[in-house]
Amino acid sequence: MRVLITLGFTAVLLRVAVAQANLSQILAQIPSCTLNCGLKLLDPVKCTFDNLPVLANCLCTNQTIQRELAVCALSSCNTTEQAVSTSILQKEVCVGFPIQSRSAELIRDVIIIAAITFPAVVLRFLARRLVVSKLWWDDWAIALAALIMIPMTVIPIYNATRGFGKHFWDVPAENLSGLRKLYYISQILYAIVQALAKFSILFLYLRIFTHKSFRTFTKFTIVWMTCHTIAFTLAVSFQCIPVNSVWDVTIPGRCINSQAFVYAVAGFAIFEDIVIILMPIYELKDLNLDLRKKVALMLIFVLGSFACITSMIRLKYIISYGTSLDQTYDNVDVIIWSVLESFMAIICASIMCLRPLLVRILPSMFQPSKASNGNHAPTPRWSQKISSKLTSKIRTESDAIELHSEDGEERGERQNTGIRVQKMWTVNSVEMGRE
Repeated sequence: MRVLITLGFTAVLLRVAVAQANLSQILAQIPSCTLNCGLKLLDPVKCTFDNLPVLANCLCTNQTIQRELAVCALSSCNTTEQAVSTSILQKEVCVGFPIQSRSAELIRDVIIIAAITFPAVVLRFLARRLVVSKLWWDDWAIALAALIMIPMTVIPIYNATRGFGKHFWDVPAENLSGLRKLYYISQILYAIVQALAKFSILFLYLRIFTHKSFRTFTKFTIVWMTCHTIAFTLAVSFQCIPVNSVWDVTIPGRCINSQAFVYAVAGFAIFEDIVIILMPIYELKDLNLDLRKKVALMLIFVLGSFACITSMIRLKYIISYGTSLDQTYDNVDVIIWSVLESFMAIICASIMCLRPLLVRILPSMFQPSKASNGNHAPTPRWSQKISSKLTSKIRTESDAIELHSEDGEERGERQNTGIRVQKMWTVNSVEMGRE
């Protein structure tokens, strides 16, 4: 029995000795700047450096202390010392402890948003194919936006696998520069996709509305959007001088006030969304449709308000943009809502062109009234049909309806105003036998 007690006590002493030796080795590897920060922050909360398990349990379960220690190290240590300190914290001290992470949430949300947006774009082009054989400017704008949406989808997912979504002290130091660079690229892509979605809607207005004053205002809005897009893209691209100081913290640079900039951009975006939403309402109310069909058509255009709503919600999450030190964790919501805002704008621009497809699915809701032109030809009697000895087999070439705009630039002069509905008819006449 005494032998067992002695062996057990010896094992405990050896374990303590090994732990002490490990702790001494770890402390010897930690840069002095980080060690000084640790002594200053850990002593008040009774975290001692005498025992590794006690130190790990005290430090690695307290996010507040980890944040304060990381902030202190940022201000006291150079980049190399920060990388060494992060590596020791992750691999030696806090190994086995759970790491707070939103990476999986970021991946899931981006995939869901993309899974809704890309099919909406495909349906848009399918609907256009039912009507015309060639694309117009609004279609090309959406096509280009869809191509840019591919890297906008891939970048957040890839960044999440590299540590984005975790606290920066839990992200491998060698990944931080790459994360910042891809995040910078995604900001530029965001600006371009947002603009292309709005350009597509404005080009759509030019294609279907013919009133001169409305078209003039639409063209003015396009010019405004062009200037705004160029200015916004340049400001994002050169937010810091030199540019590579955006992702390389070892390079000194001068940067714009990020928070003021994103608030200004968000304000302009919401204003433009509201203007674009309200523009067609006055034109739509003059269409010669019954109330149900007019409401259905207006509803398609009002769906564009969802993009404006997401822009407003996004304002809530950009408060910490540019001011947070923990960008890899605090900016997750900014990324999710920025992707949602951009992709929702593409969805809204696509929904506006789905009418031909909806005509096929819900013809009673969306097909124009047969009496919309106000001319009612008398129905011939059966005897008149027989006496003519001819019967006409008439079928529509397509149930789809294409709205054409008669623009003076394309036709030389404007002959009519309003929306002209063209239908193609094929008439096959068959001679009947004599009675």
